[in-house]
Amino acid sequence: MRVFIFGIGGTGSRVLRSLAMLMASGVKFDNPSLEVVPVIIDMDAHNGDTARTREVFRNYYAIRKTFIDPGATSRTDTFFNTKIKSFSRLEAGSTDAADIDLQFDFQNNNDTFAKFVNYNGLSQVNKDVLELMYNDSANDQDFPELYLNLTVGFKGNPNIGSVVFNDLKNSQQFKNLESSFTDQDRVFIISSIFGGTGSSGFPTLVNLIRQSKNPNLARAKLGAITVMPYFNVDSNEGSAINSSLFNTKTKAALSYYANDDAISSINALYYIADHNQSGTLPNVEGGREQINNGHVVELLAASAAIDFIGKADIELEENRCYEFGVEGDINPMNISHFSLPTKEQLIGPMIRFAYAAQIATKMIPQLTDNTFYKAKELNIAAAMGIPNEYHKLLTFFEEFKQWSAEEMSSADNGRAFQSFNFRDPEHLNNLVIGKEIKTSWLSKGLSLKKVAEHLNSIETSEPKDLAVPLKYMNMLYKTANECLTALGQLP
Repeated sequence: MRVFIFGIGGTGSRVLRSLAMLMASGVKFDNPSLEVVPVIIDMDAHNGDTARTREVFRNYYAIRKTFIDPGATSRTDTFFNTKIKSFSRLEAGSTDAADIDLQFDFQNNNDTFAKFVNYNGLSQVNKDVLELMYNDSANDQDFPELYLNLTVGFKGNPNIGSVVFNDLKNSQQFKNLESSFTDQDRVFIISSIFGGTGSSGFPTLVNLIRQSKNPNLARAKLGAITVMPYFNVDSNEGSAINSSLFNTKTKAALSYYANDDAISSINALYYIADHNQSGTLPNVEGGREQINNGHVVELLAASAAIDFIGKADIELEENRCYEFGVEGDINPMNISHFSLPTKEQLIGPMIRFAYAAQIATKMIPQLTDNTFYKAKELNIAAAMGIPNEYHKLLTFFEEFKQWSAEEMSSADNGRAFQSFNFRDPEHLNNLVIGKEIKTSWLSKGLSLKKVAEHLNSIETSEPKDLAVPLKYMNMLYKTANECLTALGQLP
């Protein structure tokens, strides 16, 4: 089963990044044939959030190819267990991480909106209609819609985005999707509805799917997460982005969706928002400089995709709406504020991955005298003979640490999520915020020495003929699992 997951706009890209982190942590699904096909749809081709997410998935693919058994499935006890596939190569097998390209290729994305609709080639009557519908001021301070440069997206203008997105049906990539989509495949759409890209792209994409000439796509099991306002941006009179209008735009979008037959046909529609928006993020209209911190709302939005993938077909026969709830309106949040099912399905794997990330990046470099480290066993000093791939793994671990412990805990987000403490390289006893492992003169808990004992013991128990990269990942997973067991009941 393939699940095409479309992330529309900046929020869509950031939620996809959170999804990559959850899949890397080894979140399980019941379907062993699952393949996730991530797709980013954003007119702003050079957006910083988009570029970061694309790199995360490329590293994911390269790591899985090198460190994970080829026979591993989404039911396997390991990290990076879920297969991903490139949207640009649906028919062919990707052989290199560079082939994993998530970006939907928009045509004419270097034009103004006027050029996109061929304004100069229209009759005077049609020009007059366009000028009535869109601001055609020659003054940039008036944020003229008709002459908006599309290279940085729609700047909060869904009335422009809906026109541009409707052209997706003529793209080769959408035609490839139509031609290859089977009755076993599914679609999930991620979008915000308080800007321009997501609120226009979401209903347009749903309509294109439901009106497809391929009956498998037209009748596909379809899920979506509608992300409502969850952050504010700095006030800037020179910017077209104004967070004081986010709620107004959200109400307008919801009002439109309520009367849209295609939206009503969605099998599982998830909603999420956060009224706690006390902090502010930098006001960047787009381009390479738009790189927002990870946010707990994006993590929870990614969990909606996981919930949808896990639903049996019979659960999707009746169209339903879902919301995410936590144990109290608390800021900052920590792991204790999630329900038990969420802890078991998502938080547990995240904690295991956090242990592995700290062991790989901070502890193993201190254990060069241990047996497992040496050339006869793993030869970590020589990067196991795969320096590029080993570097990508460490880079992924570092990004996970930054995303989970630094970005999501920022007060600028409005609602902070305090999950992990990676500051101590000598032990793991206080890595999980809210649940410290007790120590005494008899037991030092998850000390550097204890971690070394686990690594040495697990290395000797692994098959002698197992490829070194696979052995290394097994050791990380099993050692991290021992740490999770030592932690005991989650807070």
